[in-house]
Amino acid sequence: MDSPTPAVTLQDVADAAGVSRATASLSLRGKGRFSAETRQRIEDAARDLGYVVNVTARNLRTARSGAVGLYVPDHTLSFRYYMDVAFGAVERAAESDLLVTLMPTAFRGRSAITEQLDGFIVVDPVDGDPVVERLLTGRRPVVSGEHVPAGLPAPWATAYGDHVAGMRMLLDHLWERGARRPACMLPDPSMAWGREMAEGYAAWCAEKGVSEQRVLGWFDTTMDRVRSSFQELLARDDRPDSIVSAPEGMALIAVEAIRAAGLVVGRDVLVASYVDSDALAVTDPPVTSLDLGARQMGRQTMDLLADALEGRVERRGSAVEVPISLVVRASTAGIRTETEE
Repeated sequence: MDSPTPAVTLQDVADAAGVSRATASLSLRGKGRFSAETRQRIEDAARDLGYVVNVTARNLRTARSGAVGLYVPDHTLSFRYYMDVAFGAVERAAESDLLVTLMPTAFRGRSAITEQLDGFIVVDPVDGDPVVERLLTGRRPVVSGEHVPAGLPAPWATAYGDHVAGMRMLLDHLWERGARRPACMLPDPSMAWGREMAEGYAAWCAEKGVSEQRVLGWFDTTMDRVRSSFQELLARDDRPDSIVSAPEGMALIAVEAIRAAGLVVGRDVLVASYVDSDALAVTDPPVTSLDLGARQMGRQTMDLLADALEGRVERRGSAVEVPISLVVRASTAGIRTETEE
């Protein structure tokens, strides 16, 4: 029987590249001050030899588990945005040989589990959430996706979207398409992005001299309640000529309610969603929305957390903006003019 082929070691890579073992180790981890030529020689040697990092051994040396936690609030895992954030985080984690543990609310109070993780990402932290508070007051680094509630310790770093600007982007688009009475279904203000949406809506309405028409929609608001809210808006004498909705999916109910009222979506009432989804691109008519860069949010938060675990203190306290972009579709074609009626 043939003897098994011995595993390629870091020393084999160092010998092939003509450097010390320490130099090879630092270079493969992106550390140390080496010339581009030296780094390339080490990478080429590792690739040619088929060297694979022994993650278990490395974690033992650094007293780390090699796993991090991703915490999202209740009622969100069925929404595409949060799944895309998770996928983006996992993609980036793989580049640093990290495993990602999704932390549901069931983790609340189970500190023995969280103590085994090297660091945490909290996405859309909610006011008063005891898990967020415990993580931020703990010993492990925490990176936040969106700003944490006031009064809590600052996270190691934050990735965020500018939701005041995002709301303005949508409202300016509706204005350009002839809308003058925009209504807004806002999320609960217990999250930073909900507060910022409301702030952006109020400031925009004040600048344009138009009245605010607000309704509240939360992740666990029933579809019947959402439908009733839109029906009440559309039954007013001064009914809105446009609707911006959040959270994800509420725009589809707005489209249904507008049709039930005998109105035409995209001509009598414009519809825009603050959060994009696959369904909005294929409904009739397709719904204008904002791309919040969910995968980039996941990658950015994990990139910051990897830096924290690697000791890159120069990024501590960073606040990195994740761009928001407008996706224009037929639901905001333009308000019907008198000559078109």
